[in-house]
Amino acid sequence: MGSFTVGGRQVRVSGQPTYVVALSENLPEYIVDPNGTYCVEHAYVQYYIPAEERHLPVILVHGGGMTGSCWESTPDGRDGWAAHFLRDGHPVYVIDTSERGRAGWWPLPGMAYEQRPLLRSAEEAWDVFRVGPSGGYDALQPYPGCLFPLGHFDQACCQIVPRWTTTTDPAVEALEALIAKTGRCAVIAHSHGGGIAARAVARDPELVAALVLLEPNGLPVPLGAEEVGATPRLIVAGDFIQQSPLYAKLSPSWPEYLERVTSAGTRADYFDLPAMGHPGNSHMLMMDRNSDFVADLIQQWMDHMATGDGTGFLRNRRAS
Repeated sequence: MGSFTVGGRQVRVSGQPTYVVALSENLPEYIVDPNGTYCVEHAYVQYYIPAEERHLPVILVHGGGMTGSCWESTPDGRDGWAAHFLRDGHPVYVIDTSERGRAGWWPLPGMAYEQRPLLRSAEEAWDVFRVGPSGGYDALQPYPGCLFPLGHFDQACCQIVPRWTTTTDPAVEALEALIAKTGRCAVIAHSHGGGIAARAVARDPELVAALVLLEPNGLPVPLGAEEVGATPRLIVAGDFIQQSPLYAKLSPSWPEYLERVTSAGTRADYFDLPAMGHPGNSHMLMMDRNSDFVADLIQQWMDHMATGDGTGFLRNRRAS
């Protein structure tokens, strides 16, 4: 295991005044000079290589307001998908995209960030994660049958970090650089990360053997045959979508995107988990109590894409 950074650029700052701060009791006066050369807009990558590599590398891309930690452990302490796919024999690459987590962010004037970052509240997370009805956070009343580990909702909220909405382009470029570094791979991306991943794959689809999108947003349109390439796509959707105005509006974009993929002659599948007999999933499928089961479905789909034509695969599968 180890880590590295990808993407980004250098910028030079000049003409800014110095100022004084107290860094510690032993350094009561420290002069800060903000002028100089800075590395910005890169992404941080943590990687894990199994002793026996049985499958292609998997890149895990987090969603908006989150970091790669969402793949490492579930809020209730179970192994996350990074460990799951590692055990299956995949080299695993977990990315903190540009301006998130260990990638850091730009605090000085001169960048195209908004003046104020967005930080999701617990009340907003309750709605966006689709744990329960809107406005139900105070009572902690989930949707009936919801599989999110409700007793650990605060742990999920602790993973939320500040974000900006104007840094998608450097995030796409950083993911492109990671794909080029790993070589042929599979990409699994969640929510806003799905839009980032779909854009990155569209620029060089031949390097990606499979693209799995968990309830994505920001999908690129239009999508031509050259951008689609031969990369099969899978969109995975959880439960309670029609109960949420946000997702009821977003979800029609998923089959529309897949239709554009199939129109270009490339395989595309849609796993509507409740329709397949697996109810109860929130938006945070990698955190839900059946997260290993969902990962297994994805692994089987990826295996099938690597070995055959995929005709009818899992279309009518039911829970055992």
